Amino acid sequence: MPELWGILAVIAIIIIYYFINREYAKKLALEFMLYAEKKAEEMALYEGKKKFYYVVSQYDKLPAFVKAVITPDQFAQMVQALFDEAMSRLDDKKQY
Repeated sequence: MPELWGILAVIAIIIIYYFINREYAKKLALEFMLYAEKKAEEMALYEGKKKFYYVVSQYDKLPAFVKAVITPDQFAQMVQALFDEAMSRLDDKKQY
């Protein structure tokens, strides 16, 4: 029976670790997005797809413990979701 509690504790730790790192990855993705926006303006990249791919290409700069739980595809999805959310908020502000 003690082995069962040990296994459950390890599973709980892994789940908590995953969600904490997921939030950290979102924060880093947002920071990369803002940085990429500034860099894109400096580099005269005005097309949205180029900016998106630039941000997604920054995946390799994420810490190893984040990359252990977030795949490049998941990171790209997070970047797109954050962009969509930011655009939605901007649209909401324009309506007022």
